[in-house]
Amino acid sequence: MFSFNRKKKKALILTIHGFGKQRHQEFDLLCRYLKESGWDSIQFDIYSLKNPEDANLEQWIKRCEEQMRSALKLKKPVILVGFSMGGVIASYLASVFPVQSLILVAPAFRYFDIQKLGSYSLHALRKITAKEKNVPSSLQTRTFMDLVDQYKDSIYHVTCPVLILHGTKDEVIPYESSQSIYYDLNTQKKCLLLIEGGKHRMLYDGLGHEKPCFKIIESMLNDELL
Repeated sequence: MFSFNRKKKKALILTIHGFGKQRHQEFDLLCRYLKESGWDSIQFDIYSLKNPEDANLEQWIKRCEEQMRSALKLKKPVILVGFSMGGVIASYLASVFPVQSLILVAPAFRYFDIQKLGSYSLHALRKITAKEKNVPSSLQTRTFMDLVDQYKDSIYHVTCPVLILHGTKDEVIPYESSQSIYYDLNTQKKCLLLIEGGKHRMLYDGLGHEKPCFKIIESMLNDELL
């Protein structure tokens, strides 16, 4: 009698970008790194920079949901990777769609509490778009703020394994935000790793934290972390 070990089907990585100019390009380096190890990934833009009135919150969420449904149709396990604003959206998707795990990088859960919007939040907004051309419009900025306010609690409804990476030198979102979220996660399989010296855009800012982050993420993909 013969026994065959079925090779485990690799998951599909669906990336959800943050708010700002780069959009899906924020994940270029990570996706290129993972591709070398045989991981397929999906990148897409949530909004258009060419159309300043592309600022409908429901439409932004619908685009993300459509990408999620398309990924699931491929009959592979899906792992969500969300950065900043994308971390909030990815958490929402993970709370309503079947996903293998959720990976969040500098998720933007804390600083856009509309009820407490003050100088810190406005300062954070300026840092996101500072010194950039072709940045999101004021309408899109408002949509960003409303989106985070409306969906930030989705993380508490996530039950799949969760990995959070956050830089200790994040100049936009304090790492304490991820710490406070982590302790209240509704899953036993969870991990928060603080990247010493890492800034907000540590996945692609060229300051030397990319490769360590990529290796940690790959370990999560390979079920070696949790």
